[in-house]
Amino acid sequence: MEQPRMLVCFAHPDDEAFPVGGTLAAYATHGADIHLVCATLGEEGEIRQPGVATRETLAQVRHQELQCSCEALGIRELTVLGYRDSGMAGSAANRNPRAFINADAREVVQRLIEEMDRFKPQVVLTFGSDGLYGHPDHITISKHATAAFFRSSPTPLRLFYSVRPRGFRMEMALKLRQAGVDTPLPDEERQYDGVPQEQIHIEVDVSPHIEKKVTCLICHRSQMSPQRPYHKLPNDVVADIIGREHFVRAYPPVGPDERVPPDFFQGISVPD
Repeated sequence: MEQPRMLVCFAHPDDEAFPVGGTLAAYATHGADIHLVCATLGEEGEIRQPGVATRETLAQVRHQELQCSCEALGIRELTVLGYRDSGMAGSAANRNPRAFINADAREVVQRLIEEMDRFKPQVVLTFGSDGLYGHPDHITISKHATAAFFRSSPTPLRLFYSVRPRGFRMEMALKLRQAGVDTPLPDEERQYDGVPQEQIHIEVDVSPHIEKKVTCLICHRSQMSPQRPYHKLPNDVVADIIGREHFVRAYPPVGPDERVPPDFFQGISVPD
């Protein structure tokens, strides 16, 4: 039987790690062929570990971190589209002509269609329309990947969005404090990031794969805040904090009384 195939479309190195790393590790462990498309190299990211990178070297460092993460998760193929990180909403980086949010939409969609047509995934995964917390690049990759999904040939069978429940930042900060980690609470305007619980179709317990998720997080050293030392906490504590991942099934549409199974590939007949 042919392998299940999943195409994952995200915006920056570490997008595959923090919100969905456990899920990707689980599917890779069970034999799925995963291809990650990353739109940028995260040039506008923070440098959270002194001496790891400079502004001039950050893109190169984050590319290496991404490759490390893919190896840790079992992602077999990585494509970097080469657009520039657009930065947070309202930042000066938004105005850079090379910024991902300023890229020609037809060009980006066509490149994603080509990846889908070549790889022929049954399942496509990207961000939801909220971009987890409103990041312009997250919203842009969601829009373009969704457009490419419906225009590819053959059209993949399922489209899923990575989301987080509303208030996830506050919940994570409180749990870290309970674990004895001195971490700040989110700013007031960030406390309500995420989507309402009733809009979430799947909540995946990834605690069996928490070691691989932590390993891929450690790969993204430049982005690892000292205030979130997951690699220094017991696995059961880490699983309680970041051991659940959340998804919306965008296609096929979910009926009013339908319960979406937690397995992205359930019921898909994979041809020989």
